[in-house]
Amino acid sequence: MVMKCRIAIVGGGLAGAATLNALHTFGIEAELFEAAPALGEIGAAVSCSPQAVKALWGLGAKGRIDAVGHRSPGEYTRNMQSGEFLQFRDRFKLAEKWGAPYYSFHRADLLDALAAGLDQSHIHLGHRLAWVNERSDAVELVFENGTRVEAEYVIGADGVKSVLRQALYGDDNPTYTGQMAWRALLDASIVPDWILEPSGQTEWVGPGAHVRAYYIRQKKLVNIVTQQDTAEWVEESWNKQGDPDEMRASFENPEPRLKELLGLVTKCMKWGLFARPINDNWGRGRIQLIGDAAHAMVPNAGQGACQAFEDAYILGRWLSASADPIQAFTEFRRVRIPRVHGVQRLSLANLRFKHMKDSQAQKEAIVTGKGSVHGTNDWLYGFDPTTDWNKTPVVAEQYADAPATAA
Repeated sequence: MVMKCRIAIVGGGLAGAATLNALHTFGIEAELFEAAPALGEIGAAVSCSPQAVKALWGLGAKGRIDAVGHRSPGEYTRNMQSGEFLQFRDRFKLAEKWGAPYYSFHRADLLDALAAGLDQSHIHLGHRLAWVNERSDAVELVFENGTRVEAEYVIGADGVKSVLRQALYGDDNPTYTGQMAWRALLDASIVPDWILEPSGQTEWVGPGAHVRAYYIRQKKLVNIVTQQDTAEWVEESWNKQGDPDEMRASFENPEPRLKELLGLVTKCMKWGLFARPINDNWGRGRIQLIGDAAHAMVPNAGQGACQAFEDAYILGRWLSASADPIQAFTEFRRVRIPRVHGVQRLSLANLRFKHMKDSQAQKEAIVTGKGSVHGTNDWLYGFDPTTDWNKTPVVAEQYADAPATAA
């Protein structure tokens, strides 16, 4: 038996759930197909800067989003070995400037908030995509459980290892960045207050490494995520168990706050960071890719999920404004690709900046606002997807696409 629908969304993570919310908000019916037996997220935390929060609010989920988001006063940056204060990024002032808060979420809480507003009859679990056939009149999707779906249009939100992207463009040949990450989650009740004082969010930077720790779930949990330079190839996996002693040994001579924090870790995950080509391979014809399926990026600007939420809202607006979904997809790519390319380049720049070997040069760059997102963030945070969804985006010059040259 073949199921037919107008729009099929493949992938039920944060990007897919946000997109289904967007289409529902704009009166567009769609079916969502998720490989897992239940909606769920790998990983602990996700940060949302003001422009992404505006996108989430625009999905009609403001109350649910605000209920599960954690607001910190801001992030203190310290030297990893000495504990010297380097910078404070005031997120309350950021919220006042841009009209929306900077939230940290537990991923599962955010996904639950997005799913709560959806008609569950439109969500099909246990559907892992196996095969795609592009036709002139529809897209045929074949799932591993034997289900066949004919959709007039398809939105691919199936993540960094997207089956749809593979079907359209082949292997994207990700390259190991020379960095790996650790992740741990602690019960906040066992973390002494002085470790994360005064704001509840601290970043430690040092030669070849950095560590971030912050409260989530209304200060019930502390999320720890780290990155370090290493020539050792590490698998690109988000659920590979790590060794807490190996994690601690990765950060030599930590200052007392960081040493105490790492000493509390009893379980952790590890994975390698891989970069993918920055390109325009976001879809064609009746298929549109979004989120990591279209534009996976290294996590050094905290924008992976944020850009997916912008995608969801803006794609919903274009689909509601255009009688022809293929034209809507084309317009979506026109306005989204230049901005996201800029964010991808910013993330790569931060990957290098946070791990500078010369600590004094890094300190001077922080003080002068050079070399880091924090000195040039107006183009990023000042974007409002709810009002600028159909406008050519402004991108900081150093991260923008090169001007097109005449043939």
